[in-house]
Parts: sequence; structure tokens; C-alpha cells
Amino acid sequence: MARLLMIGLVLSLLGGLGAVLPAAPPAAAQVDEICFPEQPGIACLQDPFASFWQSNGGLAVFGYPLSPAQNERSVEANRTLLTQWTERNRLESHPNNAPPYNVLLGRMGAERLAQLGRDPFAEGREAGPQAGCLWFAETGHNVCDQLPGLGFRSYWEANGLTDPRMDSFQRSLALFGLPLTEAKMEVNPTDGRTYLTQWFERARFEWHPNKPDQFKVLLGLLGNELREGTAMPITPPADPLDLPGVTPVGVEINRNQTGHTLAPAQQASVSWVRYNGILWPEVEPARGQRNWAELETVDRELQAFAEAGLTPMIVIRQTPEWARSVPASACSVPTAAAFADFAAFMGDLVARYSVPPYNVRYWEIGNEPDVDPSLIDSSLPFGCWGNAADPYYGGGYVADMFKAVYPAIKTADPQAKVVLGGLLLDCDPTNPPLLADGTRKDCSPGLFLEGFLRNGGGNYVDVIGYHAYTYWGIAFDPDREHPGWSHRGGGLVGKAEFLREVMSRYRVNKPLLANEIGLLCYGDEQACIQYGFYEEQAIYLARTYTRTKANAIQGAAWYTLNGPNWRLGGLVPRRGDPVPAFTALVFFGNLFDGAEFAGKVNSSTSLEGYRFTKGDTRYHVLWATAPGAVVYRLPDGTRAAYDLYGNALEVSGSSISIGKQPVVLELR
Repeated sequence: MARLLMIGLVLSLLGGLGAVLPAAPPAAAQVDEICFPEQPGIACLQDPFASFWQSNGGLAVFGYPLSPAQNERSVEANRTLLTQWTERNRLESHPNNAPPYNVLLGRMGAERLAQLGRDPFAEGREAGPQAGCLWFAETGHNVCDQLPGLGFRSYWEANGLTDPRMDSFQRSLALFGLPLTEAKMEVNPTDGRTYLTQWFERARFEWHPNKPDQFKVLLGLLGNELREGTAMPITPPADPLDLPGVTPVGVEINRNQTGHTLAPAQQASVSWVRYNGILWPEVEPARGQRNWAELETVDRELQAFAEAGLTPMIVIRQTPEWARSVPASACSVPTAAAFADFAAFMGDLVARYSVPPYNVRYWEIGNEPDVDPSLIDSSLPFGCWGNAADPYYGGGYVADMFKAVYPAIKTADPQAKVVLGGLLLDCDPTNPPLLADGTRKDCSPGLFLEGFLRNGGGNYVDVIGYHAYTYWGIAFDPDREHPGWSHRGGGLVGKAEFLREVMSRYRVNKPLLANEIGLLCYGDEQACIQYGFYEEQAIYLARTYTRTKANAIQGAAWYTLNGPNWRLGGLVPRRGDPVPAFTALVFFGNLFDGAEFAGKVNSSTSLEGYRFTKGDTRYHVLWATAPGAVVYRLPDGTRAAYDLYGNALEVSGSSISIGKQPVVLELR
């Protein structure tokens, strides 16, 4: 009945039923089938759904198909209809109707609200029209933009059902329907974070302020949610209590490098250390052997971490010759026949180091597992558990291994946390970068986590790790403009968003760790140093830890604290002075120790800024988003300002100049 009322409203806007039906609109271009080869396992769309999907917004409006088209009973139509579900909607075939009404959309927003037990009409009407907004007297709600020319109103007006007989307002109304609620902050079931949200009859609009402009308004995954029948939004991820001892500011320290790095780590209020690491072959070179004497240095260094109050996260990597799936590759995944051996080894290892004087709780299994063995030198400290011949790059096979290893770890120490080794995630498989020759980059390694979760791996891991380092010289903001992830907001935030999207499809909600971050020199190291690399590295460090704290990412580990290390990424050399980024680490490590994220700073798009609280003191961290300085009006209560190294800046008058380097304001 509700659908018939909605159709009646649209038809009345067109001048009545008799004015509409005699002449059908020109048909959209016929599309027989749309498939998604870059997304294995996703069903194809076939006509009439394919033409409708393509003509009325495609992936952004409807999302991927969730299943093939099949006959389903329609409660509203009281008959069986050919139906295809997508991530954001439900398409129903009505072959007796003229196009575009031969396909009708589900009232997904209204249905999802009912599923959640929410009556939008009981939530009340707004007081009246607001300036600059669309007012809908039928439901008593405004639809407004969040920025000039950008937001819910502009998105609603810019999209609509393809029917040339309608004006733009009528087309938008046919596609999205009327607003059912006012715009307000709600917890999102996809990633557990809070966004400005407004419900419509056929959609849920979400405001994502950290994304590029074209992605600031996204539509909720109502098809997913209705099919799953989720009763409540999921718990927000990355609650600091979930991972004791792990806060946003961490570092990596390589084995044999603790002597000169423990004191600097304490100086910077670092809470956790990614320790790389322990090699399975050195302890078990022959099946069943336990050569613990090889770990004498590890014993000493883990005890030193415990005495220094640092929480270690140990990386376990490499495979003994007798257990390798690729005989010539030390980093290759074990054979299935050796899964039980690896589980036994991990059980013994955890039993050894979970007790005093070590007290280790975090175990990272593998490093960059989403890499095929053929792509790297196996002597390097990487993992290579990927399988380029598999549609999901070997993720399902690795899930089978975790099914053996995880119970052994938990039996040895029920408090242990198991981390899926840091995913490299070179590029986004949903949006592969365009190459110079006009082809798209192969981003199939990004399907590894999908394969892992499809095979039930989510029940056998506690934390998902990923790597978010980038290179100097590629852009003004090398993280935000990461070549493979700029469309999602950069390497740090964009990869986190992608991982949360994948997890949400499998009802999995794990904390995320960016367990390798860093700005690296690609090429001539002396040239990097000469042309300002170290200052840019310090800027990147300050921004990245700030973004980590502000984006519900549990922690980030700088690669590495010991220096100079790979591509000038290290901060503290054995001899000589630390690089400037270490000074920034000390300042921001102590600043964020005990601080809480309080929201974004409301400012123009020329500044990026975040608010934090620490006891009775407030802090704002801000920087310019483009070359040049921005004059920023100081908030009331400002009592001090600092540069990224913690040096006091002069504060006089009512404003301050902010450029590329982050500025920290301290407020009462």
C-alpha cells in the first residue's frame, strides 16, 4: 500500500494517471548483462535490471548485486516477482509496466526503519522550512546541504530516475522518495562510527566529511542490512579497552636493535612496540625440533620491553623448508599438511612468552601476506602467502591455517590477541588506478581479506593489521594523495575504510592497526636529505598519528624507531642524533598520551583540524590542505600554540597563520 501511495504521488505531480500512460518515455539503451570480473563471486545483472541499474546511478546508487535475480514473493504487490537485491536497494520486475516503471525499487529506508523498530512519524516533524533547504510538507522535514553546494540537498537534486517526462524534482522523488527523518548523528552499522544521517523512503543518506567531495555523501547499504536482519547497529570498533596496552602511538623495533631504542621509546610515551621478529625455521628447522637457544636475543629483548613498560607485538614469519608450499620460497605459506605443526609451534611459543618475565599478549601471524611468492625475494623480511592464481588471492587458504593456529594460541594463553599480519594493500580492487597505457592496475591482492573472511577466518583472528607508509615527493600531502588510495582519502584512512567495508559484508568487526607507517625516500637518499626530506617526514608523522587518533584506528606503528633502516624510515640511529621526526614523535606521543578525540575542528576546506581533550585542557591540531598560509581565527580560551616539534609559537592578537606544518593550539 505504501508503494502505491508513493507512485500515486509521483503520478499526480506529472498531471495525473491519464496524462502519463498513453505515451511511454523513450527506452534507455538496452543492456543485456553487466558483470563485475574485478569482484569474484559477485552476481551479474541481467535485463531488465541491468539497463535500469546503469541508467539510474549504477554502483554509487545501488551498489553491487548481492545475489542473482530470482523469483520472490512481494508483500506489497501480493504476487511473485523477479527480484534482484543489491547492496543498497532491491529491484523488482513489473513487465506489464512501461519503462522505466517496468522495474520498481523497494522502500528500503522505510523497511529498514521498521525492521529496527523505529517509527519515523513518531519521532516528530521539524519546526518548519529552513533557509537554503528543500522543505517537504508531506513528512515535515528539511533536506539541507552541509557545505555550500555540497551535501544532502545537492545529492538528492543531482540524482533521479531516468524519465524525460519528469522534471528534476520529480525524478529525484521517484528515486529516493520523501525524507522520513531529520538529519542527525547516528551510529553507522557498516563501520560502527557516527555520521550525520538522514533517512528517505528508498535510501539512507550519510555525510562523510573526511572523504573527497564526490564521496562526502554516500548511500547506506540497506540491501545488506535488510537481508541480514541486523537488529541493532554494531558496536563501534577500535575501543582502546579492546586491546590493553595499545594506543595510537606505537613504533616498530627490529630484533637486535633494542639497546639504543628503549630510552627514546619511553621518552616519546610510546605504548607498544611491533617487534620483528621470530622466524619459525630457526626454532624448528626439522619437524618437531625446538631450538630455543636461537632465541637468546629475543629472550633478552622481550624482558627489556616488559621492564620498560612497553607492550610488544611479535611478528612471526617464514616457513621451514620441510613445511613450505613453495620449496624455494622461505616466506611462502605452509602446506596444509604442516598446519598442525605450525599450530603446535605457536602453542609452544605462546606458552613460553606469555608468562613472566616476558608477558607477551600480541602475536602477529605473517607480514604482508597479500603478496604472491613470485613477486619478491624470499630472503627479504616480507611475507608471501598470496596466490595470484586464486580468485581471492589465497585468503581462504590462509583462513584454513588460522583455524588450526588460533585455537592453539588461545589454549596456551586465553588472553592472547592474534593479529592478521599487516596487509600491504597496494591499491583498491574496487577502483584500480589507471595506468599510462590506458589499462587498469592489477589490484587483485586487495581481495585477500575477502577470501579470508569468506572462508570463516573472522572467527579466528582478533585484529586486522595493514600497512600505510608512503613516499616523499609524490604530492603536497603524500598520504592523502597516495596513488592507489586518494579516492578514499589516502593510505591511512582510505585503507581503513576499505577494510571496514569488507568486514561489514561478513558481519565481522575487528579493531584495525596500521602496523607500519612511515614516509620513505624512494631513490637517491642523499638527494632526499638535501631537498628537505627530513622536515617532510616530521610533518607526515605528526599528521598521521593525529589522523590515527581521529579515525578510530586502534594504533599506528612507525617503521622503524631504529635507524636509518630502509629508505631512511628509521628515526634513531645507533650513532649520531635522531632525525627531526623523532622530536615530533616525542611531542605528539606525549600530547596524545591520555588524550581523547573530541571531533573535527569546524573550519574551511583550506584547513584540516581535529579537537582533543586531556583532563581540563583542550587541544586543536590544524594544518593547511594546500600550499600557502591560512589565517585562522583563534578560538576563545586559546592560551598557547606550538609547532610540530613542541616549540612555543607567539600568540598575539586574534589570529594565527597556519601552513603545511601542523600547529597545536592549547585551550582552557
